[in-house]
Amino acid sequence: EPGYKRLAWGQPVGLRHTGYVIELQHVVKGPSGCVESLEVTCRRADAGEKPKAFIHWVSQPLTCEIRLYERLFQHKNPEDPAEVPGGFLSDLNPASLQVVEAALVDYSVALAKPFDKFQFERLGYFSVDPDSCQGQLVFNRTVTLKEDPGKV
Repeated sequence: EPGYKRLAWGQPVGLRHTGYVIELQHVVKGPSGCVESLEVTCRRADAGEKPKAFIHWVSQPLTCEIRLYERLFQHKNPEDPAEVPGGFLSDLNPASLQVVEAALVDYSVALAKPFDKFQFERLGYFSVDPDSCQGQLVFNRTVTLKEDPGKV
């Protein structure tokens, strides 16, 4: 797709904060046709042309649950009968919570405790939920990085 700036055929990408560039060589698919792995070549970033895109990567992945919260109400003033004639309960946003059950984060957060805070680069700020337990961390997004103040 024109303008797509991620790992794709003929489009090398930099691995953010590593000094390396990878380029796709082969896509390995399983019996069902699903992608199982990618074979890439790797070079130092200073050994060739600078890539047009950089991607995030996790060297030691840890699976966790991420809860992405959005606005609870659809209107700015949900109690205003002129704006929401059916009352504030009729104005609830059905998409106010999205749960990502198998997200990958870096292993460095493995010992995080409830209410510890992290910035996940380009995504927002997250806090460890008290629902977390040994081996299963749960993160709640508390603030997004791209908030449009004019957006309701």
